[in-house]
Amino acid sequence: MYINICRDISQTSGCQNSSACLFQNSSNILVGSIEPDTRLQFDRDGNLFLTYRSTAIPAGCTSAPSTKVTLRCPRRGMGDMPRLISSHECQYHVEWATEYACPAVDLVSHTCQLRQPENNLAIDLRSLGAGQVVSIQVQESGLPKYNYSLSICSQNLTVGSGVACGQQRAAACQSDVSGLVKSLGLPEKQTLRYSDRQLSLTYEGGDPCSSGFQRKTIINFHCNESAGKGFMEFFGEDRCTYMFEWTTDLACIASPAICHLSVNGAKYDLSRLIRTGGFNNWRAMDTETSETIILNICESLSASDRTAVGCPPGAAICLLKNDSTSLSLGKFQISPGFDDRTQSISLSYTGGDTCGTRGSKYTANITFKCSPGAVENEPTLLQKTSDGCHYELVWFTASACPLAHLSGDNCRVEDSLAGYSFDLNPLSKPATVPGSYYNVTNEYTEHSYFLNVCGPVTGTVCSGENVGICQVDNVDRRNYHNAGQASRTLHYYNGVLKLVYEDGDVYRTVPPVARKTEIEFLCDAEAGIGKPRFESEANFTYNIEWMTSYACPPMFVDCSFVDLKTKNRYDLSPLARKDADGNWVLEIKTGIESGRKLHINVCRPVVALNLPSSGACDANAGVCQTEYSGNREKVKVANYGRSLTGPRLSMDGKIILEYTNGDICDQRDATLRYSTKIVFICNREITTMGPSTNEFNPGCNQTLIWETAFACPEDSSGVTATGNQCSIRDPMTGHTYDLQSLRADKSYTVNNTGRIFKLNICGPAADCGNDSVAVCDDKGEHFGFSVNSSIRFSNDMVELLYYGPDTASGRRKVTLTFTCNDRLQQNSPRITFVKEEGTALLFDVETPLACLSFAIDCQTFDGMGNRYDLTPLMKLNDNWIVEDQRRNRYYINICRPINSVNSTACPGGAVGGCQVTSTGEVFNMGYVQGRLIAPELNSVTMQYQNGDICHNGTDRESRRSTRITFYCSGRHQAPIFVKEEDDCSYVFDWLTPFACPIQHVIGENCTVRDPLYQVPFDLRGLTKAGDDDYIVYDESRRNFTLNVCGALRSHRNDSCAINAGACLGHGDSAINLGNYTSRLEYEDGELKLFYSDGKESCNGKWNRTATIMFSCDHSKHGASGLSYLDEKSSDCSHWFEWQTSVACLPFSQAECSITDDKGNVFNFERLTMSDDNYEIDGSDAPNGPAKFIINVCTTLVHTKGALCPPNSAACMIKVNETDPKKRYVSIGRLNRTVLSYEDGHVVLSYDGGAECSSRQNAKTVVQFDCAPGVSVGRPEYVMTDAACVHHFVWSTRAACVLNTTAAPSGDCSVQDPNTGHVYNLSGLRNDVEPYVVNGSQFEHSYLLNVCGPLLNSSCGNNSGSCQMERLGQNRSFNAGLSNAFLLYESSGLLKLIYSNGTMCHHVTKPRMTTITFICAVGVGKGKPQFIGEDPDGCSYFFSWHTDLACDHEIRCVAHSDEHEQDFDLSPLSAENAEYTAPVNATGAASGAFFLSVCRPLSPIYKKFCPPGATVCREETEGQYVSLGSFNSGPVYDPVAKAVVLVYGNGSKCAGKPSLLWKTKINFFCRPGQPENLPKLVGVDENVCEYQFEWITSVVCPSVPSVKVTNFTDCIVKDANQNQYNFSALMSPTGRYIQAPSRLHPGHKYNISLCGAFPSGVCASSAVCRVNDTSQITAYGNSRSLTTVFELPDVKLSYRYGVRCLKENTSAVFLMECDQLAPRDSKPLIYAEEECFVMFKWSTPFACLPKVKPCKFRYNSNWVIDFSRYSLKTSSWKINDTHGNRYFLNLCHGISDGPSGCGNDMAACQLRVDGSVRRLGSVDSQWFTKSIEAENSLTVEYSHPFDKVSCRARIELVCGLENEEPRFKRTVDDCTVEFEWKMNLMCGTTGNLTLIPATENPKTPVGSSNSGRQERGNAGSQAVVIAISVLASIVLVLVLILAFRNPSRRAAFTRKVTSCFGRRKRSLSSLQYTALSNRDLNEGDGLLSQNSGNIQHYDSDDDLML
Repeated sequence: MYINICRDISQTSGCQNSSACLFQNSSNILVGSIEPDTRLQFDRDGNLFLTYRSTAIPAGCTSAPSTKVTLRCPRRGMGDMPRLISSHECQYHVEWATEYACPAVDLVSHTCQLRQPENNLAIDLRSLGAGQVVSIQVQESGLPKYNYSLSICSQNLTVGSGVACGQQRAAACQSDVSGLVKSLGLPEKQTLRYSDRQLSLTYEGGDPCSSGFQRKTIINFHCNESAGKGFMEFFGEDRCTYMFEWTTDLACIASPAICHLSVNGAKYDLSRLIRTGGFNNWRAMDTETSETIILNICESLSASDRTAVGCPPGAAICLLKNDSTSLSLGKFQISPGFDDRTQSISLSYTGGDTCGTRGSKYTANITFKCSPGAVENEPTLLQKTSDGCHYELVWFTASACPLAHLSGDNCRVEDSLAGYSFDLNPLSKPATVPGSYYNVTNEYTEHSYFLNVCGPVTGTVCSGENVGICQVDNVDRRNYHNAGQASRTLHYYNGVLKLVYEDGDVYRTVPPVARKTEIEFLCDAEAGIGKPRFESEANFTYNIEWMTSYACPPMFVDCSFVDLKTKNRYDLSPLARKDADGNWVLEIKTGIESGRKLHINVCRPVVALNLPSSGACDANAGVCQTEYSGNREKVKVANYGRSLTGPRLSMDGKIILEYTNGDICDQRDATLRYSTKIVFICNREITTMGPSTNEFNPGCNQTLIWETAFACPEDSSGVTATGNQCSIRDPMTGHTYDLQSLRADKSYTVNNTGRIFKLNICGPAADCGNDSVAVCDDKGEHFGFSVNSSIRFSNDMVELLYYGPDTASGRRKVTLTFTCNDRLQQNSPRITFVKEEGTALLFDVETPLACLSFAIDCQTFDGMGNRYDLTPLMKLNDNWIVEDQRRNRYYINICRPINSVNSTACPGGAVGGCQVTSTGEVFNMGYVQGRLIAPELNSVTMQYQNGDICHNGTDRESRRSTRITFYCSGRHQAPIFVKEEDDCSYVFDWLTPFACPIQHVIGENCTVRDPLYQVPFDLRGLTKAGDDDYIVYDESRRNFTLNVCGALRSHRNDSCAINAGACLGHGDSAINLGNYTSRLEYEDGELKLFYSDGKESCNGKWNRTATIMFSCDHSKHGASGLSYLDEKSSDCSHWFEWQTSVACLPFSQAECSITDDKGNVFNFERLTMSDDNYEIDGSDAPNGPAKFIINVCTTLVHTKGALCPPNSAACMIKVNETDPKKRYVSIGRLNRTVLSYEDGHVVLSYDGGAECSSRQNAKTVVQFDCAPGVSVGRPEYVMTDAACVHHFVWSTRAACVLNTTAAPSGDCSVQDPNTGHVYNLSGLRNDVEPYVVNGSQFEHSYLLNVCGPLLNSSCGNNSGSCQMERLGQNRSFNAGLSNAFLLYESSGLLKLIYSNGTMCHHVTKPRMTTITFICAVGVGKGKPQFIGEDPDGCSYFFSWHTDLACDHEIRCVAHSDEHEQDFDLSPLSAENAEYTAPVNATGAASGAFFLSVCRPLSPIYKKFCPPGATVCREETEGQYVSLGSFNSGPVYDPVAKAVVLVYGNGSKCAGKPSLLWKTKINFFCRPGQPENLPKLVGVDENVCEYQFEWITSVVCPSVPSVKVTNFTDCIVKDANQNQYNFSALMSPTGRYIQAPSRLHPGHKYNISLCGAFPSGVCASSAVCRVNDTSQITAYGNSRSLTTVFELPDVKLSYRYGVRCLKENTSAVFLMECDQLAPRDSKPLIYAEEECFVMFKWSTPFACLPKVKPCKFRYNSNWVIDFSRYSLKTSSWKINDTHGNRYFLNLCHGISDGPSGCGNDMAACQLRVDGSVRRLGSVDSQWFTKSIEAENSLTVEYSHPFDKVSCRARIELVCGLENEEPRFKRTVDDCTVEFEWKMNLMCGTTGNLTLIPATENPKTPVGSSNSGRQERGNAGSQAVVIAISVLASIVLVLVLILAFRNPSRRAAFTRKVTSCFGRRKRSLSSLQYTALSNRDLNEGDGLLSQNSGNIQHYDSDDDLML
């Protein structure tokens, strides 16, 4: 069709005198002309339209044709070509989105400048005028006809400017040879316009034509970068409009053409790739330079992208260089073209920045290849020319696929090529509801139309079951007609969706014709649902137009980005869900009655929900919320936020994706809208799970957490092959792409316009005539050899490279790029030649094997909201295998592709099932796609589709598929093959408990049963029945009142008086937080009460709620375990945690102490846990990976994830088991006696566990080992023997012999000499009211105080115990004088003895009181009880059960439910492990910080931190402030993915004396860094909190045991790449390390740790039991070595030895880290049985070396890095003059020191006599800046734990050449000084590697920045000098005043002369303390005098110094 606007068509033959003309069957048909009444009009929606009508009726038409042209204003830059959207019965409708239909004020200028910064538009044509006149002569038949003179862009656009034109002046003038002169436009009527990417200049108001039109001139400008100002040409004249064309570089300002093209009848549209308005530009990586390319399509770069700020204006493609500069690689100036040869689209960018010295410009070209469904792919840099001036990129995208004519059923149509679908179901109104229709009124014909979308109307006058549209006369309602039957078939072409309703009521015609309606849906992204509009009625058809956002293609944002700092690339696009997959669904539990769900998609809108009667999600929403009402799901919030911007990286390394501009949240404030933020966290182990949330926020904003591998940076290192040259592992997902099956028997043939290539994949091409040639052509040229090949994974694509022979132009190379096309046969790739560039060939290979493989969501919901989770059925390493009766074998996986199947040709890629027939044929049974469906209760269905072709070439041809139906069953069974359908659909049934709904059990009457063991939980005992409630406070001291399963009792007249179960506040301010319920909920080990329907209008919309979570704690009773969860609560939702024994399964305890044969008592009560259990890794368990759960002397605590059988004291969790009843196995019950003393060890035994395979009951044996330095420790798994005995070892201080009583301190505290724990009972002292205790027989009562006297007592002022008669004379007797000397006895009891009371009345001895304090967890302070008196009646005994008498061992362990493991910080908590945290660059605080982990700081040399402080800050004036003490253990934060440790109760906070300083440390995982250092990241002064980050591998998730493939070098590595070198323990050749056997007297074990015995019975074994003459038994096979790393120890296990009884022999070595052990230490037998032996080997080689940061901040701007001098595997060796040898290192432990040195030392001395002295540990490292020398530093190491305190001081000084350290002097017996010259300290630019501590770390020393710094320092020095002068004057005045006293002058002189004039090291009565900063004028130390235990400082000396 040809059309013109407001003019007839003049150039097209046969279309003259018409404005619309149709070319059909080689002839033209006039379908509309301009008539006298034709005018441009506005329709009701504000769009312009023209109607052209014809009078003649051409053949084939029943009436005269007409054409309506609707002109719609698009968004800026989004104009399009006209589209024919309707052509029914010769009535045509054309729609044109053009900027000419927009208000001209936004698009034009009346000068020659047009500036629109918001659209990146800056046009300036003024230089084309400059007073010049352009003359053009037009000839006809070689003779002049017309002359045109033009003067454009005159400076003065007024009347009279321009060129002379007859009697007037004009902007353009025409004249002919006859002298006729005509004005073609006036200068003052100039208009510059830029619309639809076309720049034009118009002059109107010329002389009139004969038609009455005034002449006008239009100049269209075209871009040519090389044309300069260019030239103008006459183009033509059409009815008084004169048109000129001007080609100039000034027009190169934007896209000169549209972004789509038509080729051979196929249409292509790249406009979907344009980035505008808030979207980031596309990106590609230059992998050679790590530089980033950003680009846009058909437009300049999007200005809203922050990374494009530095790019030159007008650039469409830009290179972001590593030095932070940018280069334009080109502008968009040439329309895209099509290459028939390669069937690809080509887009060129030209006119970039200048490249090189020759003045050429940067250019770029993108080749677009059709890739169906690829909507998120990014372009890939293919290559650059040798001069680097031209960039070639390739882009595999769905936008390069041709537009298609499509139809679909069920009101949906899918464009599989484009990768998206349209769904109009949200527009459909439910047929079950009366009045389900849209009302459309036709204002012209006075009819109304009632219609529905894809369904019938209801409640209208039209009868019939399926009336889709009903026409009703507005005047006579009895006149109505069915205008078409409803249809659900949707049609789509070129952006128009259409529904056709046919077979309506017939017209009264002859013959009768049925009415028909066509509804055309057009895209309007902002319209929402929109509304239908009547267009016309013609030829028995009604035309309805509907503008709606549901007709728009989904808006995708770029789901990948590059971190410009690290150059890491991130890509979330695999998480984008397509229509067949459904959305990600997050279940939200808000109560018992109702549930909510969030439907989420990533970087694109949600997939439409099939909820025909319950509303619809917004078409553009990225998040949508639904809720259940009854059993029906309905939409709650249609738009919870749109995905308008792509992901970004947060400061802490997380990816943030935000959904904004959702529906209005609060009707009172239209600006408050719903929004969602998703925080993506890197976890390379997770690819299948969706988002989660700690709690649903009832407000307007949601924050979700999503752990996924796709949030990790792409690993460019993962591009190596897997050993097979044709397979490679995707480093992101772990999926292996295996291309081996693409290898052809001979070769593939590729035709390139007559040139024929022969090639093969993964092997040579036999047709090339050479066994090694992989690619050749028909001319015999060889391009690539199969033997010289490599495979790589680059930019999300697999590439196979062949390298060929060398030529004069370079070496030949062939690249095969594999792209996904899952519609092809598995082994039938489509290979296309792409291009030849120099000596390189590029081919594209389309194959299903290249399809991205990732798992689908393995959770789903049924129609009633029940959740199902099949994740446990997902196989990570193998597959499910099923056989049918025909002996065909099926390999299937659940929710993810199958894993590699050995010895079969099963395909790779995203294949979910593989069939291997009995004859060996292999078929793909379908790809992993779609989603799980729960069609009914207790069943789930999953389908894999689009497999290999079946019944090829027959009428039954189809593709193979797999359908699995899972049925809920109490027993887990294997899948069963059911049948194969005719269409090759393979049907399986599967009975499994995982097809049952998640067991969310709801009880009644405050009781509920555990569904697994049917054990009841009863919380009725917590219900308050009196007049009081439970009270709890939050951090702000707000008070909350609660009751359990009942209404509040203490509220009578406020809003919480009726039915409230939780309330905030009292009285008028009381707020009901939720009405009580007695329906107790249970899920996965957790108990919960949910109180809903509290006070309304929270945040203007929600009712308040309260949730009480109950957890088991054996020691907690009543309200003692109740707390408010500030971190989980919000304004509208309040959370409480209640630890209580009521929430436990029935539990029991056993005696937990034992006495050995020597009378030593061992007490293990401190190891008993009341609220948790010990979790032990058993990844090397013999029957598969397991976890073990153990408690000590008590049954297990019932917790989430540890649902062990009741009465179990030890339990095994089978990690891979899917049946819950088989997953948790009891391996021991609690007996009456559990402890025994065997062979020098205390042993804990639990027996009576579940029956195992040997038909014996499982048993657990834990052997305790004394470890004085380990407070609690943790059990370690050793092995499981054939008798089902599970062996563990546990090193702990509790297994050590207890010492005798400790000396009292006199301050009501005492220290346990064994554990170091300090008991402090001063909290029991009460000076206000004494404790009153009644004696026996009520004869006496006693008044008591603790550690203090009774006040105002009748027994005297100093009495601590007063006996009072209750009968008779009411006398009082002092029963003992008070004191504060608390005693600790060997039994573990605490005692306070008050003696020297009044004399007894019948014997001559004073009265005495003994109070024994007994541990009672959970009772608080407790109270005293009278026990009795001695026979004389003079000594009185009391017992006092109190929490303060308990050794509260705070565990340094945080448990993570997410990882199902504990994170133990104790490796960071070793004795004397003090850490120094430098001040950050921001200057948030001054001074240095000292920290320890889970214990108070030990004394630090020259540092005076407050006692008990765990964190200490050194202030500027030598003051030390406590920032917190250790009083609570660490916790795991699942949001931050960190272990969090908080220290409270520090010193008073400056500025807020009511608050105390506290410290928060976040520990983050980084493999390979076992310790590192904490870093200060901020100070929150509002809450007085210091915040640190600590990056360490200690908090990294545990990894399974590692199988060692090569141990001959005696080196093993853990998963964090920490290396353990045991080579020093290797046996000399022919000799073995020996250990005597205890079980077999006379036998011994020969050990070859790193090898094997060469021959005999013990061949291939590492351990052999021998007697004097021969080998007896081999233990374990050396090739079966596995290692388990349990810091700080390493376990080496040898298994699968010779047969022994019912099992194979095995040997285990526990390599225990012991820094002090000799380097040639020997192993000791730890446990020995007939078939098993375990050795314990204490050695320093099992310790990781200590490492400290090696940078020193020299001043505020510079940091010196000494890391080059830090040796990793050796040390610096120095000898002194006495023959002593020194081993030194910087910042790193010594790895090759002598025995006894240890790799935790930085300095050791090997003395002449052979002894070793440890001079300093790495932990003690301390840098100080020298005062005497400017370029000098001192690093000091100390080791204060030997008998003397040793130190090593290394002075780092300037040396022009780097030298080794040298011995300087010995200061005393244990302090050695060294000097080390290095050029780092010289401060020159030559070899200086100072790193500036500024934002730009690459600023060179000596640059302008350095100059400014020097000037700044000079200014600072001047200020310092001035201050010093003033200070000196003040000091002189002070001294004059101080020395007016003669005696003081004399005393001062004597002391300075005798003490400070020389350095005294020891005096008989004075203590010398050196100052950290010496001053020659004031001395270098302090003197103090000791007097007993009290230290007195001389205040005069202190003052003077």
